[in-house]
Formats: sequence, C-alpha cells, structure tokens
Amino acid sequence: MNILENLAFTDERPSVCPIQRTDKINYFAIGLLQGQILKKHTANVPSHLTVTKGEVEFFINGETIHLREFDTYDIPVMVEHEVKGIKEKNIFTIVQEK
Repeated sequence: MNILENLAFTDERPSVCPIQRTDKINYFAIGLLQGQILKKHTANVPSHLTVTKGEVEFFINGETIHLREFDTYDIPVMVEHEVKGIKEKNIFTIVQEK
C-alpha cells in the first residue's frame, strides 16, 4: 500500500488512511493541507506520532512543538492537543497501543 496514494487531501477536513489494526495496535496516517488543523482532542491510549512528509506544529499544554520530516513524538495519554499542517501537504503516522 502507498500511503500518499490512499490519502484524499481536501479542504473540508483532515484525511485519514488506515494502515493496520490488530488486537494490539491501531496504525494509521493523517494528511493535512497547509494551515489545516486536526482539532483539539485527547488520546486515551499511548500513541506515537512520526512525521513522514512535510512539517507540523503540535500544540500541547500551551506549548508549540515544531516537527519536521522523520521527527517523532510520544503523545501523552488524556492530554488535549491539536496539530496544524505547515507545508503544502503534510503526512504523519500514529501508532496506538491497545
């Protein structure tokens, strides 16, 4: 599977591409256009973010973390956060433990 080919970038909302779902993990990619925001939410399980294309700003606890291609970040459980796309097209993957 090619993640880029399976993401439908639109102005309406972030694009999501499921990659793998098992009884132990949920692995998926999210695509954001420039300036597009994945609205505030919380992760209820341990989650790991990896930027695979572009750049994103990760907002958490009043802090802005700038993540570039191949940067990773462990998202804390039950802490509200949001993500904003910086480049024309931005892709990051999330691996969630179950």
